[in-house]
Amino acid sequence: MAAVVFIAFFGFNFVIPILPLYVRELGVTEVSQAALVSGLMLAISPLLAAFFSPLWGIVADRYGRKRMVQRAMLVMVGATLMMALVTHVWQLFLLRAAIGIFGGFTAMAMAYTVSVTPPERSSESLGLLQAAQMGGVIVGPLCAGLVADGLGIRASFLGGAAMVLLGFVVLSVLTADDRRSGTAAASGAAPRRVSPGGTGALRAAARLPGFVGMLVVLFLCQVVDRSFGPVLPLYVAELGTPLDQVASYAGLIVSVGAAGTAVSAALLGRLAARLPVQRLLIGTLAAGTLLCLPMAVAQSPFQLLALRVALGLFAGGTITLAFSRANAVVPADGKGAAFGVLSSTSLLGSAFSPLAMGALTAVDLRAVFLADAALYAVAFVMSLRIAVRRRA
Repeated sequence: MAAVVFIAFFGFNFVIPILPLYVRELGVTEVSQAALVSGLMLAISPLLAAFFSPLWGIVADRYGRKRMVQRAMLVMVGATLMMALVTHVWQLFLLRAAIGIFGGFTAMAMAYTVSVTPPERSSESLGLLQAAQMGGVIVGPLCAGLVADGLGIRASFLGGAAMVLLGFVVLSVLTADDRRSGTAAASGAAPRRVSPGGTGALRAAARLPGFVGMLVVLFLCQVVDRSFGPVLPLYVAELGTPLDQVASYAGLIVSVGAAGTAVSAALLGRLAARLPVQRLLIGTLAAGTLLCLPMAVAQSPFQLLALRVALGLFAGGTITLAFSRANAVVPADGKGAAFGVLSSTSLLGSAFSPLAMGALTAVDLRAVFLADAALYAVAFVMSLRIAVRRRA
């Protein structure tokens, strides 16, 4: 599943860096309009997915989570292939919307994985999935740019579709059917059929201590995680970087920060199999609070780079830990519905972050990092309260 997630996100991110160029090729030639349309294209998929992921999670609990992962990947393959053939911007927009409505890949991949993984290794498996996801995010855009420059923009969509199709084949051939295996089979017990849970199991999970709190923590951490992209290039320039080096420095900071997050997710996932997840989460949130504050007073691009790497390494696994903590209280027959809601919460954070942080830049670029520290602090307090209530 880690290989499937890496391949899939490699393919998903093939189209991201060249989408604004494609919009201009389709007739939106004015730069500001092209930027606006591209932003809507990028936002519509996660926004719609946030609302439809819980629905697909309920369907997955009844008909199988592997099936839902396969369905989401085939939708992506078909939509991406058709993107290479569009002649108008509105056609491209509708296809991006379809991916959001009929997708749900990430939620279903996590739900499937924890269903066939022994409970004591579920945190490790979620950390590995997040690390694989970040690897695809790092490598995919680079390869997409090379393909677009060498073979044309439309060829990038064909390449992205081919990669996702490869992931579908790997998934179909090398993974078990969760309807027959389930957690018990993964841990060596006799195979059993997973019973449908749906909204009833999800409502039961929502009443358990810590689940709703982890939804809030997950939302706040996702807002922080997605706050850097729109701000970093501008902040790098403000720190005195020569204009001809701003893009390369900003790209370097984004890449090494993502690499640090991938390492953190994998390591913390393994540690969570041995140490209490709640305690690890509290530690990473405290580290995030302390590391975001000095980013607001950085005096050079090198300082910003060092702090971003440290943030990735020490706080990059917070999202993995939040998923792990929520997963621990969800019954086996409600994993799909629960991860649909968890993924929806994460996607809403992704959609909200650029809007909120973009508004903050009108006040001061450094205010974004102060806001990030405040959000981490709120998540820290909430996690601490959950831990105290559990002891009580």
